[in-house]
Amino acid sequence: MRKFAACAAVSVCAGLALGVTPGEWTHATEADFADGEFASTVVNSLGEISLSRQVTILAPSSAAPAVVSAVAPAGKMIYFASGSGSAIYRIREGKTEQFAKTPGAMVCSLLWTGRELLAGVGGQEAGIYTLDRRGGAKCRWSDPNVKYVWAMVPGERGTVYAATGAEGAVYAVDKEGKAQAVYRTGQLAKNVLCLARSKSGLIYAGTDENGLVIEIDPAAKTGRVILDAEEKEIAAVAPDESGGVYAATSDAAKAAEEGAVEPAAAKGGKPQPATAPRKEPPNTGPASRPGLSPRGFQAAIERALKTSTTGKAGADTPSMRSDPAELAAATKPRPAPAPAARPPRAPPAAAPEEEAGNAVYYVRPDGLVTTVLRKPLTILAMKLHEGKLILATGNGGCIYSTSPDGQDVTRIADTDAKQVTCLAVAADGRIVFGAANKGSVGALEKELAKEGTFTSKALDAKQIAKWGTVRVESFAGPGAAVAVATRSGNLAEPNDNTWSRWSNDQPVGESFVPVSSPAGRFLQYRLKLTAQNSPPVVQAVGIVYQVGNLPPVISSLTLKASGASREGEQESPDRPQAFRHLAITASDANGDKLTYSLFFRQVGTESWIKIADKLEAPNYVWDTQSVGDGTYQLRAVASDSPANPPESAAEASRISSPFEVDNTTPAISLAAKIEKGAVALSGQAVDAGSRIVSIHYAVDSNTDWTAVLPADGIADSPRERFEFRLDDLQEGSHRIAVKAADLFGNTGYATVTVTIGK
Repeated sequence: MRKFAACAAVSVCAGLALGVTPGEWTHATEADFADGEFASTVVNSLGEISLSRQVTILAPSSAAPAVVSAVAPAGKMIYFASGSGSAIYRIREGKTEQFAKTPGAMVCSLLWTGRELLAGVGGQEAGIYTLDRRGGAKCRWSDPNVKYVWAMVPGERGTVYAATGAEGAVYAVDKEGKAQAVYRTGQLAKNVLCLARSKSGLIYAGTDENGLVIEIDPAAKTGRVILDAEEKEIAAVAPDESGGVYAATSDAAKAAEEGAVEPAAAKGGKPQPATAPRKEPPNTGPASRPGLSPRGFQAAIERALKTSTTGKAGADTPSMRSDPAELAAATKPRPAPAPAARPPRAPPAAAPEEEAGNAVYYVRPDGLVTTVLRKPLTILAMKLHEGKLILATGNGGCIYSTSPDGQDVTRIADTDAKQVTCLAVAADGRIVFGAANKGSVGALEKELAKEGTFTSKALDAKQIAKWGTVRVESFAGPGAAVAVATRSGNLAEPNDNTWSRWSNDQPVGESFVPVSSPAGRFLQYRLKLTAQNSPPVVQAVGIVYQVGNLPPVISSLTLKASGASREGEQESPDRPQAFRHLAITASDANGDKLTYSLFFRQVGTESWIKIADKLEAPNYVWDTQSVGDGTYQLRAVASDSPANPPESAAEASRISSPFEVDNTTPAISLAAKIEKGAVALSGQAVDAGSRIVSIHYAVDSNTDWTAVLPADGIADSPRERFEFRLDDLQEGSHRIAVKAADLFGNTGYATVTVTIGK
């Protein structure tokens, strides 16, 4: 981690003199800082913390609807719309007021043309409405087959292009209200969700269902698919100066679940907004359902509304996740010009980092597609502004900035809303955004904040710890500064009533800063960044701590009888199992290196006899041929002495269950009796330590053995009688051998010679 590694090594070496190896927390990546709280600060994909753009809350949740569906800066005023109703609001001279009420169930989009405000409305009275200065709404255009006007972009000579559903089409509407469809999606999509217009006059449209981006020539009324994304929805499109197009996806199935920790800083724990926390109670109702695209939860809200025209809860409102059959029943399809055939789906070029989630794609002017960004969240809006892509996201309510190549990704704002639903760029360069759950309107100012803080999550030492030093690697130019403060506690959740007070802010520099907080299990640090001219940058944070030495823990001690004399040796089934393979499972809370000692004793005696000492590996092979037969126990001792001085070293021990050592072969008595040319054999196998497990005989052979059952039919005791008869022996002398094996593979033998005939 840059120059930090050398510093960390010095800390550890210094701690060794104390006898216990210190622990260290090191934060140097975006993921390391992700669960902290950012207040006027941001972290980029390189893991650098810096001051964010100033965030101004223009309309707090107490003055805004549950869902802000659209924003439209208009000079010194800002208009915003309700996605959970049909109201339009205005922010004028810092005050929020309801400006207008449109027909329909909800306002899907707003457009300020420079002269007038237009509202795209969804529901029974869907269409484009013109708002006069007093808030009066006059329908400019409607169509019985249009249920939603999801987006609008201005064209030439007062023409407005409208993205509609639920029979996906793009219309050109002139200032007199005359309209014509310049493109219909047909069976490819139910809704055109977003629009953008290039300088050359081409229209780019993003759809639901199949995640298509369509390039439309409005003059020729033709279009072609230029992107078939693997995600289901295209939430935003943005053409660039070179003729390429960026497309952002909003597939709820690709996003992390609400409340889940998202990798690469997609969600920062429970961050506070950049301004003072808003204390209004959270909005509830249909809009609080996580994981939906903005159009999806707008549709869900509309279904819950009772309209005056139908008296039913949004009977004609499709959902972005509805079954196709349900959608077909809700809307009448009509013939549409056949769009260009969908190109074969091919995976785009690999993203800079391999992650699941939604994506920002770039369709180059030559048609090739690359992946700029992929994160496990929903991308609900996107703007190309001053050479950066600005992304509004759900599942965390964050706004991101990324370079067009995706190499520099920064979370530039973190709200206390669940979703940031819409973006607009004001004439003065501010980025205005709307949010949902909690609904609000805010602005990212052009200037950076002069002061900001980053507060880490509670760091867990697992035990009461003594705090060492904190090292902050940072760069601060003239007039800039970075300071650090800490607090500690013994409850996992930081609380002013249960934790220590924050220490004084201490300037950071090249040296290690002592942590003055009292000993405890948990520690939290807070970075304060201030700037007058150039902003400071924090690159890494390291904190050294030390817990008291804790003894090791032996969780298991296992033994296995084996004929192999060392680990890894293949065991022969005929070899006596005189060896015990020992395995120790041990751990140390301090992470200390352990050594092991082994002892044995015979059951009934008190003294332990050492087998091995200072073993570095937690396994051993014990040769039991050095002891007599009997019942024994083993004791394993784990010690952390390699990492601690003698006076503070600790150890733990564990005693095995009793086990048998039996290295004595069974004794066999054997008798033979010749009866009418046959041989009747009988005898007994007796073992001193374990039960007999098998009996075999062989006639005139050392290899051809035949099994014999004990007289009672089961080999289950140390003493087994046996008898068998040989009827087919030829005349002459024969050697008959009997062998018996015990549980540990010890085998005893007996032989008898008989003569058949003369």
